[in-house]
Amino acid sequence: MRRINIILSLLPLLLPFLAIIGGGLLITGLQSFGLMMFSYEYEDVLFAYKQLFSDTWFLESAVFSLYVALTATLISIVIGTLFAYLIWKLPGKYHSRAVIYKIPLILPHIGVGFIAVILISKTGVFSSIAYQLNLIDSFEDFPNLLYTRAGIDLILAYIYKETPFVMVMVYAILSRFDKRIIDTAGMLGASQMRSFFTLVLPFIMPVLNTTFIILFIFSFGGFDLPFVLGDSYPGMITIRIYEYFFQKDMALRPIAMAMLTLVFSFSLIFIFTYLKFSSRLEKEVRKL
Repeated sequence: MRRINIILSLLPLLLPFLAIIGGGLLITGLQSFGLMMFSYEYEDVLFAYKQLFSDTWFLESAVFSLYVALTATLISIVIGTLFAYLIWKLPGKYHSRAVIYKIPLILPHIGVGFIAVILISKTGVFSSIAYQLNLIDSFEDFPNLLYTRAGIDLILAYIYKETPFVMVMVYAILSRFDKRIIDTAGMLGASQMRSFFTLVLPFIMPVLNTTFIILFIFSFGGFDLPFVLGDSYPGMITIRIYEYFFQKDMALRPIAMAMLTLVFSFSLIFIFTYLKFSSRLEKEVRKL
């Protein structure tokens, strides 16, 4: 009864949200089957899905998106956790000075994309520094980091943007951890690394799981950074959705809607699977 009362009290706030989000999802799903397209009629309601899975570009774009999102998120988690731990270990008077790491959080993703272009392009800041230091003979000798199949530009930009977020989340949890536990473990002969992996890491693992999901889903479905940096083959799947929605014939819009539906479905399945696996792993750790 308590849960029902809470839901009923929140209905005035939930109904507009559910109507907008739910209505958008419903229209997207229907149009992916060729319905609600008004002037267009399709003999096969699955033609958009069949065309997607019959063309190699869609699978290549999906794999590329997974690769970029997973790589950037994992590296951000590792670097952000390490830096947050090192800041937390500093004397208290230095903590306020370390606030500089939060600067990337206030920058929009599209701004980070333009910063990446300025820094790592063949005529950018890094190539100019390398030329002045006689590390390269000309700007053409600087490695091509933009618009490549390796997605280095996207990964670096996401790492720059996501690492401070990880640091904020981890540091907030570490501030509740008693440092005397680590000191006691050290007096008992535990090394710094062992104390981290056996005491600190299990303590911050729940927030790492949440942060990983947020960053991975955002990177996988992000549009602004890929729009600035990733317009190369195969490209992020969000760019392909944009092309079919705005730049193709109106009759092909169900293909864009089918991609959106698949991205949304994958995100839900990923979140459910990851949370189930992580909760099972946490139970095993508690048993140990």
